[in-house]
Amino acid sequence: MIYSHSRLETFKTCPKKFYYNYIEKPDIEKKNSIEAFMGSMVHLALEKLYTDLKFLKINSLDQIIDYYLECWNKEYDEKKIEIVRTSYSKDNYMEMGKQYLTDYYNRYKPFDQGKTIGLEMQIPIRFYDEDTDTLYNLTGYIDRLTLVSEDHIEIHDYKTNKNPKNQLELDCDKQLALYQIAIEKMYPDVKKIDLVWHFLSVDLEMRSSRSKDQLENLEKEIISIIKEIEHARRKDYFPTNPSALCDWCEFKMICPMTAHNQKTKNITDENEYLNEPGVKLVEEYKKLNSEKKKVLDEIDPKLEKLKEAIIKYSIDNNLEKIVGLDSSLLVKCYENYKLPGKDTKERELLENLIKDNNLWIDLSDLSYIKITEFVNNSVFSEEFLNKISLLLNKEKTHRIYQNSKK
Repeated sequence: MIYSHSRLETFKTCPKKFYYNYIEKPDIEKKNSIEAFMGSMVHLALEKLYTDLKFLKINSLDQIIDYYLECWNKEYDEKKIEIVRTSYSKDNYMEMGKQYLTDYYNRYKPFDQGKTIGLEMQIPIRFYDEDTDTLYNLTGYIDRLTLVSEDHIEIHDYKTNKNPKNQLELDCDKQLALYQIAIEKMYPDVKKIDLVWHFLSVDLEMRSSRSKDQLENLEKEIISIIKEIEHARRKDYFPTNPSALCDWCEFKMICPMTAHNQKTKNITDENEYLNEPGVKLVEEYKKLNSEKKKVLDEIDPKLEKLKEAIIKYSIDNNLEKIVGLDSSLLVKCYENYKLPGKDTKERELLENLIKDNNLWIDLSDLSYIKITEFVNNSVFSEEFLNKISLLLNKEKTHRIYQNSKK
């Protein structure tokens, strides 16, 4: 498989969407979002602007807008384009694109900020993994590559999404940094490469750059993600990962997480809705579960106090087995390793430590059970164990098992 930044991001966002898009490729009617369609039309207009400039032809703003509208009217197909935000029409989005182009044109005319080397430029990216002796192939498309001076290149990317990224996000962005790796190999004499984003919705230009060490770390990270994908393909395991993006997903009609909601949302008759088999099962389950909860709310506090008493009796009397009339209880004590909380510095250090030691495939889910198992079974090297122990807290857990025999 040839990978790309978008494919890797799709897998990270939702493995199931990756599976549908690049492996199963189901024969379903796909709809493009109006946001994506508008963005592609804006890209076409900017591509024409800079293509003509290479032939020393400077289009007027009206000519660029006319070309944009011509492309829009030619390509727009309401059967293939979906508007999720139904309070806005296609004309609203069309006008947004016109505004984006107007702001960009007025900001950069007469477009003498450098010489264009490439437009919608396809680039190959290759990473070699020494551990597995595997060459991974990636590809990408640069919106515009600009030669500023003999030893200075800029990689430009146009963004039409409503919310621009902040500087911290751009300094961690993988897409243009990946492209930089390829450009450095294509133009080895270039000393400076800038990454440039144009957030057209707010007429904002933002920049970032990458050091050699950052690019080397990125290469390791990309290889790690690709290994995750390869592992998922071998195991045939691509779980769903529901998010706010599901509304824009072209596979929502067949996805096990969203298909039933899509099937029922257009049922307007209440009786028909309540009699739909899936809906009936949910409502019956909800009813019985509610009744069960009322009972458990009364019993659970008593059961917890009883468990505490059993564990205390077991500890005080050094017993693992406590017998009753015709059954017994086994009281087991387990030592587990508690992981640092999410979004903490310690958690980030733990993840990086696991990745740096090529253990991410086995431990990417950060399961305390698996990490405990690896520690107890001496899977880790002594050096790695010493490092990881500084980030883990050992804790004891008691569990009670009922046996039908004394």
